[in-house]
Amino acid sequence: MHDFNYIHEHELKAHDFLGCCKDCRASLNIIKPHILAFAEKIRKYTRQMLEDLPPDDLYRLYQLLDDLAHLGAGEHLAGLILEEEEIQSVLPIIRTYYATFFAIHEAHLAERLIKAADPWDTLKSFPLYPRYETLIQTQMASMSDLQFTKLAFVGCGSVPISLILMASFYGTRSLGLDVSRDSVLSAQAVIRSLGLEDRIEIIQGDERLLRDLRWDAVLIAALAEPKERIFRNLRTILTEQNRQVPVIYRTYTGMRAVLYEPVSPEDAKGFRVVQKIFPTGRVNNTTILAELED
Repeated sequence: MHDFNYIHEHELKAHDFLGCCKDCRASLNIIKPHILAFAEKIRKYTRQMLEDLPPDDLYRLYQLLDDLAHLGAGEHLAGLILEEEEIQSVLPIIRTYYATFFAIHEAHLAERLIKAADPWDTLKSFPLYPRYETLIQTQMASMSDLQFTKLAFVGCGSVPISLILMASFYGTRSLGLDVSRDSVLSAQAVIRSLGLEDRIEIIQGDERLLRDLRWDAVLIAALAEPKERIFRNLRTILTEQNRQVPVIYRTYTGMRAVLYEPVSPEDAKGFRVVQKIFPTGRVNNTTILAELED
């Protein structure tokens, strides 16, 4: 299972398809086999097999999916691709893998950061670090008018890079929540190793804890689940407390939605979209600024 010749044999370059043009059907027919082939490849891996892979092999396996997600397909073509019947049937396999990859990859990174003599240098050498840097810089620049003193982050994970970068670049104070005890312990150790414990607090629990905590803006992680419950509980808390605060959440649009199920209007019912910040370069997430409906 450590043979990655598959990736090179099936590699798809942006110039191999037609993009969003007059012949989207032809482009769909070019891209479809690559998506189905990746799904067939990844279905052979159990979670334990993925956990047993060396980190570099795990990342190379992810890279093929990432390349598919970042093909220069316009909205129309991306819709055709992701709504195609056979592709629809394998999206749960692909999206489960994507979430699993990040959980395992973050655990590897957390372990390295905690043990590192220079954790900041280790963090910056993380292959996806430049994407997070771009994501945060774009998000903060686009939301520069927002006024808040403490950000709550639902689903912070074992390496809350977003909070780390906001604290180090912008001095943001924040509170990270995660339901996993292991993730919380890792995140707390990572924050200590980076010297940011005066700005970032990590607590075990879900969004319901927000009722009893002090915060005045909230960020919902792209992989935090279940979305419908998170938004429902948040809506209840804000309504009961008669509060109007910035609600920021991350989702997937265009071809990037091959990676993970987008947040639906039904999920975020009761919240009005104020601004959408679409990703640039190799960033995966679209950032949404919303507020509680009157």
